[in-house]
Amino acid sequence: MKKIFLLLACIPIYSCLQAQSFASIKDSCYFYLEQKDMQSFNESYIKLWDAFLKEADPEYYPLEKELCAIKIKDQSIRLLLMDAEKKYGKEDAVSQSIHHIMNEIDSINAERVIQIIDQYGWLGADDIGEEANEALFLCIQHYNDTIVQDKYLPILKEAVAEGNAKKWHYAFLTDRCLMNQGKPQVYGTQTIRAKGRCYLVPLQDVDRVDELRKEMGLKPLSQYMEDFNEEWSKEIYKKELPDTQMIFQDWYTKRK
Repeated sequence: MKKIFLLLACIPIYSCLQAQSFASIKDSCYFYLEQKDMQSFNESYIKLWDAFLKEADPEYYPLEKELCAIKIKDQSIRLLLMDAEKKYGKEDAVSQSIHHIMNEIDSINAERVIQIIDQYGWLGADDIGEEANEALFLCIQHYNDTIVQDKYLPILKEAVAEGNAKKWHYAFLTDRCLMNQGKPQVYGTQTIRAKGRCYLVPLQDVDRVDELRKEMGLKPLSQYMEDFNEEWSKEIYKKELPDTQMIFQDWYTKRK
């Protein structure tokens, strides 16, 4: 994660550093050192890396910036929704309003990400950085459009094979696509909230699920479900499976 250093400085001579080139920023640094103006030096040198990246990769640099901003929107609205549902309840007007806003944001984000993927392919972290690369996956994953998700699943699979996406990205989107088709999931990444609890969407093979998760770089299901304040084991899962299947079927029927 890139750290942001906020240094207050007054730069009377080089007032347009934001628009300066890598070379001119270097010259600014040398000038301020000669003047022993350390405040201005600090304000200058921290711009070097960004200017270097911009000149080194002028094609992908703006895409990285844009996708990082998209990821911030994606994650921030979800943090707010989680807090609202905890504070006011899932059915409260405030929560519903935020959920509606989130869907609009997801649609805008996904449409832009689709344009980027169709034009450039599934760009890897080496091209645009980890944060921007993850934004590609998140926006397809969160888009409320099964046709789009089904279309880009094999593209994501190819990206994983080429080293341009993480295995866990593919695991999550695979399960989301299966879930949206009313089918059991493979990796146990998808859950449904009902009756004040978090239920795991039915699995294709509960006895092998942790083995499959490990292959995708995911932690065991028992640890994963702890994040949802749920105790999980194969025995508990099998015991509750009839109820879980009914809850899932109800969710799928309403979704259609």
